[in-house]
Formats: sequence, C-alpha cells, structure tokens
Amino acid sequence: MNKRGVAALIAGMALGVVSLHAGSIKCDFPVLKSEPIYKTVIKKIPRKECWDEEQKSKVDYNLSKTAESTQGVVVCKKCIVTKCKVVYDEYKEKVLVGYKNYAKCGCNTFYKVSDKKLKSIKTTINF
Repeated sequence: MNKRGVAALIAGMALGVVSLHAGSIKCDFPVLKSEPIYKTVIKKIPRKECWDEEQKSKVDYNLSKTAESTQGVVVCKKCIVTKCKVVYDEYKEKVLVGYKNYAKCGCNTFYKVSDKKLKSIKTTINF
C-alpha cells in the first residue's frame, strides 16, 4: 500500500471513530431494586367540643303601674347554656408517593422515580 492509501485508510478509520462517538443508543436496563418513597403528611380531623356554662339573665317584672310611678323588681334567673366549638385533632401519617427504581450500566448505578415498581428502565445513552 502506498502513502496515499495508508493516509486514506487512516482518514477513513478516523471518520469511523467519529461517527461511533456522535450518536445515541436506546437501552432497557433491568431494575435491580425498588425502594418505596414516603412523604409525611399531617391530617386534621374535626370534632365538636362542648361544655356547659352557667349564665345569669336579668328579667324585669313590673309589679304595679300607676300614672304617677312605675315600680319594678329585678330578678336574676340562672340559665345553663351549652356552648360548642370545632377543634381539630392532628396526626402524622406516612403516605407512599412512589418508588426509587435502581439499575446499573457498567460501573454506574442510576435510578428513576416512578409511581409504581418498574421491571426495567428505558434510557438513551449519548456518545
């Protein structure tokens, strides 16, 4: 092979190497493990809280009415009034929000978060 042939061969090989590194491959990697992801939420449950209170109410009783004067007696009457208010009981609860699915490509481990356990992770590798 002459010098021109060797140069053409080297140039062709260089183009081949460049074309190998300028693309992408779509791959499916099997999931090695899936870990659940939980979020802590605070739930508020309403309930009615009631109590009795004693209240005095003034009641006027007029005993006699004349043209010249009005006489009356003030009487206090005891009443039991039930009062209520809404109060909230709070409690924390862990809720499952998804899964962290792990896969491996060579020496690199990666993960994808999803709402369910995956069997494989589809990804595109650019090179």
